[in-house]
Amino acid sequence: MSDSNLENTQPSRPAEDLEKTRVSKTRPESPDLEATQPVLATPSESSPPVVEMQLSFTEPDTTPPLRSGRPRRWPWVLGGLVLILLCGALGGFLGYRAALNLRSQVSSEEVARVATEQFMLALQEQTAGKYDLALKRYEYVISLDPNFPGVQEKLTEVMMAIALAQTPTVTLPVATSTLTPTPDTRAEEEIFNNARQLLANKEWFKTIEVLDALRNKNIAYRTVEVDGMYYVALRFRGLAKINAGALEEGLYDLALVERFASPLDVDAEGVRTWARLYIAGASYWGARWDQVIRYFSQIYPYYPAMRDATGMTAIERYRVALIKYGDQLASAGKYCEAYEQYEASYQVGPDSALDPTATAVFTLCHPATATPQPTIPLTPTPTVETVVPTVETPTPTLETPTEAPSPTP
Repeated sequence: MSDSNLENTQPSRPAEDLEKTRVSKTRPESPDLEATQPVLATPSESSPPVVEMQLSFTEPDTTPPLRSGRPRRWPWVLGGLVLILLCGALGGFLGYRAALNLRSQVSSEEVARVATEQFMLALQEQTAGKYDLALKRYEYVISLDPNFPGVQEKLTEVMMAIALAQTPTVTLPVATSTLTPTPDTRAEEEIFNNARQLLANKEWFKTIEVLDALRNKNIAYRTVEVDGMYYVALRFRGLAKINAGALEEGLYDLALVERFASPLDVDAEGVRTWARLYIAGASYWGARWDQVIRYFSQIYPYYPAMRDATGMTAIERYRVALIKYGDQLASAGKYCEAYEQYEASYQVGPDSALDPTATAVFTLCHPATATPQPTIPLTPTPTVETVVPTVETPTPTLETPTEAPSPTP
C-alpha cells in the first residue's frame, strides 16, 4: 500500500509531462541496454508489497519568469521631484528679482521724499533769512538729486543773498593816545549801494565796473560782502561771454571766480569744460580733421550753438570736419571710409552740394559687377554667284533661188 504522506511530498507535474514520461518508459529498449540493467526479483505473493516510486526526469524549464503587471513608478517620482526643484528655483529667482525691484523703487521714493523735505525746509529757512542753513540744505538736495526741479535757481538766489546781506566782522582798533578822525565813507557807501542795485538787476558788466571802482577807492571797505558780489557777478559775466562767443574771456572770468569760492557749481563747470574742448578742437582746424571730429563730437550733442569769435557753431564745425575728412580719405583711395564720413555729415544736416561727391564715392566703394555677355558665333553669309546664261540667237540664212519661177497656168 502507498503512503499518502509520501505522495503529498512528491512534486506534481503537469499532465502533459506525465504522459510524455509514461510514453518514454513504454518504448522498447535496445538489447544491449537491457543486458546492462539489473534483474529485479519478482516479489512473491507472501512478500509485503513494495511501494513503486516513479522518478521522472524532465528537462530544465528555460522559460523566463513572467514580469508582474505592476507599472514602474520611479521615473514619474523622479520627474516630479525634478519639476518641484525647478519650480522652487524659478520661484526663488522671480522673488529675488521682485525684491530687488521693490527695494530700488523704495530707495528712489525715499530719496525723492528726503530731497523734497530738505527743499521745503530750505525754502522756509531762506524766507526766514537763514541763508547759511538754506545753502547747506540746497547743496544736500543737489547731492541727492542734481536734477531736482528749482534747486539750482534757489541756490543762486541764496548765494546772491549771502553776498548782499552778509555782515563783515569788525575789528576794533586798539586805543591809542593819538586820536584819529573818523574817515568819511559816504562816497564808498554810495558806490556800494549802486553795485548792489546793479547786481539785483543782473547787470553783470556794470556791477563789476562799479566794484572795481570801489576797490580802487577803498580796498578794505566791507571786504566780505564785496567778495561775495564779485563771485556772483564774475560767474554770470563769464557765462554770458562764453555764450556770446568770447570763449577765452569767459574762461578767464570763471578762473577769477575760483579765487573767491571754489569749486564752481555744476552748470558753470560744464560750460567751462565745453569751451575748453571747443578751443582745443578749433586749434586742429585745417590740419587734423580727425582730431577736430573727436573734440566737436563731444560738444555738439550738449551745446550745439556754442561758437567762437568766427561765429561758427560747434555743430557746423563738426559737420564741415566730417566732409573734409571724407575728402581726405577719398583722395587716399579709401572710398568706403570716406562714404561713412559723408553719411555721418548727412545725419547732422543736409547738404545738396555734397550729393555728387557722395554718389561718386559710393559708386567707387561699391563698383557694379560686370555681367558677362554671351558670345554669339557669327554665321558666315553664303555668297551666291549669279550665273547669267548666254543664249545664242541663231541668225537666219536666206537662200537666193537660182531658177525663175514658172508662171502658173
